[in-house]
Amino acid sequence: MIRKLDKDKLLNDIRSKGVEISNINDLMKMDRKFKDLVPILIKHLQEIDDESDKEFLVRCLGVKGFTEATEQLLKEFYNSDKTTYKWAIGNTLSIIEDKSHICELLKIVQNKEHGIARQMIVIALGKMKVKEAFPVLLKLLEDEDVVGHVISALAYYKDPTVIQYLEPLKNHKVGWVKKEASKVIGKLQEL
Repeated sequence: MIRKLDKDKLLNDIRSKGVEISNINDLMKMDRKFKDLVPILIKHLQEIDDESDKEFLVRCLGVKGFTEATEQLLKEFYNSDKTTYKWAIGNTLSIIEDKSHICELLKIVQNKEHGIARQMIVIALGKMKVKEAFPVLLKLLEDEDVVGHVISALAYYKDPTVIQYLEPLKNHKVGWVKKEASKVIGKLQEL
């Protein structure tokens, strides 16, 4: 039997921390001052199987600096075979921006098995601008599952040397990839 989220229990756990919310959807509006709720959300995430409920909790954890959630999010990523759920986890990781797990994020983006679920983790690497990610991102320009997101990620580095790698992508077969390459080249040329 699939274990679903007990919304009343979650609301009670949150209220026990002195946080008053009128309904569960208020969790989607959290900011850094609600960092004390991270362990509660993780506990509930670990107790359920229903992936739509899991995805809801994962999205609630999408607050910059909620680094306490990173380890559990990575476990969730590896334990799932559902692309949309893994993509949502990647999106949350891109918001959290936890540099302490760069090695794991680099490992994920280089593993083609994860397909398009890697897209937002690619963005996370760009946003964090870590030096180790730069050559990995350049290599991923050849990966059709993530190429457009790689272009966006490389823009964060503000490095005009990237232009030479992006030029060929102005003729890419996918329209938005072409547009993104041209847009980023234009911005880099202005530096």
